[in-house]
Amino acid sequence: MISGHKDTEDVGSRKNSMKVKLQKTDSYSAEGDASSEDIARRLKLDKGLGFLVRLLDTRVNVLYERLTAQNDITPRQLGVLLTLYQQGTLTLTELATHIRVDRSTLGEMINRMAERSLVSKRSNGNDRRSAEAQLAPAGKSVLLKIVTGAARLQVALLAPLAPEDRAHFMRCMKLVAEPAADDADRG
Repeated sequence: MISGHKDTEDVGSRKNSMKVKLQKTDSYSAEGDASSEDIARRLKLDKGLGFLVRLLDTRVNVLYERLTAQNDITPRQLGVLLTLYQQGTLTLTELATHIRVDRSTLGEMINRMAERSLVSKRSNGNDRRSAEAQLAPAGKSVLLKIVTGAARLQVALLAPLAPEDRAHFMRCMKLVAEPAADDADRG
């Protein structure tokens, strides 16, 4: 159990069967018995997960640019290049699933990457409404130039944690980032 978090309660959702766990913190009551003014007085921004995630995102981006020595390929674009390198040709729907972005966002990103000759995009022969993406030679070259720096990113990010805490931290991050995947694995 993470310190500072007590009294976990399950709250059912009417729209789906996923259970969301609310946790009481020292900042405010999750029970709904406090007024909005009371919550606004006691809520601590620097103890909020959203605030900390934003700080972590900023740190990730700064370290990513420093460790990869570039700012042309974003972390999401790296995800596309790496996935296509490892998986080969994929439909945009398959690629979107792999890198956890919505299909329309990915479509726009793939078009921009194709304009830069990092990937090639073609109609899927099996389904003319769908498209496939493939890593282009220039994309492979860019990937291989920055992948070592990108791999060092996780080491740099986890450096403040004791070695024995790193795996636990990663498990907790995954639980928070992908709760539905975790629920599906359990049942």
